[in-house]
Amino acid sequence: MRYTGIQPQYFPRLHYFARILNADIFVVRDDVQFVRKHKYPDGRTDKSFQVHTPIKQSFGTYLLTVLTKHEGFTNLQQTQLSYDQDWVESHLKTIQLSYSKAANFQTLCPEIGNLLTYQYDNLVQLNTATIFWGILHLLGEPQVEPEQLTFEFIKRKLAKQKIFRLKDIQSASESRALTDNGDLTANEKIIALCKEIGANEDYCGGTGAAAYMDDKIFAENGIKITVQDWKCNEYPQLFTKQVGFIPNLSIIDLLMNADIKRAQNVILGND
Repeated sequence: MRYTGIQPQYFPRLHYFARILNADIFVVRDDVQFVRKHKYPDGRTDKSFQVHTPIKQSFGTYLLTVLTKHEGFTNLQQTQLSYDQDWVESHLKTIQLSYSKAANFQTLCPEIGNLLTYQYDNLVQLNTATIFWGILHLLGEPQVEPEQLTFEFIKRKLAKQKIFRLKDIQSASESRALTDNGDLTANEKIIALCKEIGANEDYCGGTGAAAYMDDKIFAENGIKITVQDWKCNEYPQLFTKQVGFIPNLSIIDLLMNADIKRAQNVILGND
């Protein structure tokens, strides 16, 4: 069984969906710390994408940024959103400006508005809702309502679908393997999660594999490490005359521009 675990991100980029949908079980790593930036193995520091997502405008990439009451190093579940400044209205206006001429704008813009205007208790709730919204559309759901953005609803959909490999989603904060063992290293946490769900393969990103994963300890525990190898094939985008095609943008960009079959093929890595 193939496991993948990723921190919940805001309207994640396409490689995120390609990774989770190509695993048997996706564990939402809502147990990790909130950080605005990561230091990557090559020495550069860049966004964590916990509160950012890149969309496309006529000049290139633009980052939508969620405002929080914390600067970092709190647990994601304890990271509260800040509504002192109306970032929700700003995001909706920016999306409208960027995608008003997109093929699926009339359907998706109201849905995003409904999703964002709900006031969430913490960053995990918001980000999980955006992930579920993307998954449901990729599964072919023609219209997504706020009440569908739950673990229960999406588990039922995943159990029946035959488009992608993914069949189940769980939350790391609900894991007894983690809650009963508070002093585990990053590697030990992944191994504990894999053992709890019966997984023998960790499908991971290249950044994590290079930064902290210990091949030896995984091998000793009978867990294979598979690093994601996915390329963002081209799909219809706006502003290509100005800036060309930009790969691996937010799920918003793909769903706004592509029909569902094309969107599925992009995530699957099909030409």
